Amino acid sequence: MLILSLGTNLGDSLNNIRLGLQLLQKSGTIAPGQISPLYTSSALLPAYAPVAWNKPYLNLAVACETDLSPLEVLKLIKQIEREMGREETQRWAPRIIDIDILAWDSCVIDQVGLKIPHVELLARPFALWPLLDLWPDWQHPTTDFTGLLRRWGSRYTGDQAPCGTKQLHHRLEGSALVGILNITPDSFSDGGKFISLPNALAQAEKLVREGAEVLDIGAESTRPGAVPVQPEAEWALLKPVLLGLKEHSKQWVLKPKLSIDTRHYTVAESALLLGIDWINDVSGFCDPSMRALAAGSSVKCVVMHNLGVPAQKNVVLAPYPDICEQILNWAEQRFDQLLNTGVDAHQLIFDIGIGFGKTAQHSLFLLKNIEKFRSLNCPLLVGHSRKSFLNLITEKSFPDRDFETAMISYQLAAKHVDYLRVHNVGLNAKAIAMATRFIPADELVIA
Repeated sequence: MLILSLGTNLGDSLNNIRLGLQLLQKSGTIAPGQISPLYTSSALLPAYAPVAWNKPYLNLAVACETDLSPLEVLKLIKQIEREMGREETQRWAPRIIDIDILAWDSCVIDQVGLKIPHVELLARPFALWPLLDLWPDWQHPTTDFTGLLRRWGSRYTGDQAPCGTKQLHHRLEGSALVGILNITPDSFSDGGKFISLPNALAQAEKLVREGAEVLDIGAESTRPGAVPVQPEAEWALLKPVLLGLKEHSKQWVLKPKLSIDTRHYTVAESALLLGIDWINDVSGFCDPSMRALAAGSSVKCVVMHNLGVPAQKNVVLAPYPDICEQILNWAEQRFDQLLNTGVDAHQLIFDIGIGFGKTAQHSLFLLKNIEKFRSLNCPLLVGHSRKSFLNLITEKSFPDRDFETAMISYQLAAKHVDYLRVHNVGLNAKAIAMATRFIPADELVIA
């Protein structure tokens, strides 16, 4: 088994590592398999390093199979580094990608330019810990490192390990988490809790720290019976949060993608000027102006099926024909409208719209049959968190339904759903991590 490490501390770190894994896979000569959790660590810096070099790293390891020789693998990974834009600068300078050979079966190589195991492995917990996540009984050919691991302490805290190394909740395997940030007075489970700017920023940081890759920020509740919010009032709530996040997130190890949960074209237009990454339109881009706005940008477009917003309890899908077919037909028609407007297919994400125009039984049926929507050839997002369909299995109040939500997240992650939109990110991150442990390596997808 070949173990490679990938690290980065420039630009969009998560995407850098994803691209590195994809290029390994596309090489056709190295087959990536199981992927370790992500780790963060401070940069290794010489005394002369400028302040600009002091950027935290993201690191992981990947188990691979290959028929190449060690020198051929080294040549290939250097080629991938160059393809991704890595420049040959000073040794300790920040880099867009760094790919190293950590270990390879019982192989021991000591020659100029290639040493296996990696010569610095036992000094770098951000390399050794990911290796051991993939190969727990690996032994160094010359050194017993049991005492070293004891001195490093817990991999989850970063208190004792060199470079403050610690494991993150984020995973590149399994579903990515979209953290819900409601800055509304009347959302069904957390209305009013994050409407002040300090509370909103603190919650956003908590969601990202617990594993959210995307923050979905909304200022209008769309629950049944909700009072519609005018665009001007919606933007007055959103603008300070977006501005605050742009500044606040500069200090975070992972900078999340920002999604605006809005059905108003003027709100989305203003948000685009502040650099958002997603438009999550619960009305399904029914407004031609919203479609045109998306066509003139590169944002991701979350297209949610609905029968009207806000949702109405008595307006639901007919029992016949099959509800999956009804929703697929709706999605195909809406996608055609978006594509004809000029939206690129790679921008599209589909949300089946749990609770919008569906009975509780409909919602449960859709979750059980989520694979049918793979025919749309786009990423799938499910927003099931704490919703009323869970009345089928619990009497708990809406804020207390995180366990039930996480159990469904486990099942959806096992079904390879791309994005899960949830309130309690930490608990759902654990559920997804468990689900990926039971997915065979040859079924894992590098998104």
